[in-house]
Amino acid sequence: MLQVTCATGNTLKFGIGKNVCAKYGIELVQAVVDIDEIQGEDPEKIVTRKAQDAYAALQKPVVVSDDSWAIPGLNGFPGAYMKSVNHWFTPEDFIHLTKSLQDRRVFLQQYLAYCDGTTTTVFNHDIPGTLLTEARGTSGDPAFKIVALDADKGLSIAEVYDAGKEHEPSRFSRRKDAWHGFAEWYRGQQD
Repeated sequence: MLQVTCATGNTLKFGIGKNVCAKYGIELVQAVVDIDEIQGEDPEKIVTRKAQDAYAALQKPVVVSDDSWAIPGLNGFPGAYMKSVNHWFTPEDFIHLTKSLQDRRVFLQQYLAYCDGTTTTVFNHDIPGTLLTEARGTSGDPAFKIVALDADKGLSIAEVYDAGKEHEPSRFSRRKDAWHGFAEWYRGQQD
């Protein structure tokens, strides 16, 4: 079985990556690395730098992930700043901010970057969803309670996690993501 290191302290992100990679015969190994993450509006630059810094710290090939959120009705807000916004906002703050929006779409912009010390390759996928008008569920960040991803059959992300279904293989057969793109590419690089 192939193996690759994933630099993340986020057990939820790691679990998703591990589940998808296993389907491609890739064992994902977690490494927690303290990286000073750059801030900015370009998620591709952020994840690229994150991968390069993780490689420098570990001195071995590594994959990292970074998520952004785009709400078209708010001109793409909060984008790459979602991690900070989740510290400041409650679910009710999100609901208040978005209650008058006609366009209720939201996109989880998932970015992965692989770095082997010579090259850095970025993978991304936008996962569509809908902004809810009420908070549902208890797990995860505030945004998890007010977003239902299209493939999750109307459940908020928090409700999916509350039910323990975040890593279920059936969930990923309904929803492709950046991990699928990475795993296909990585498998092809090793053959």
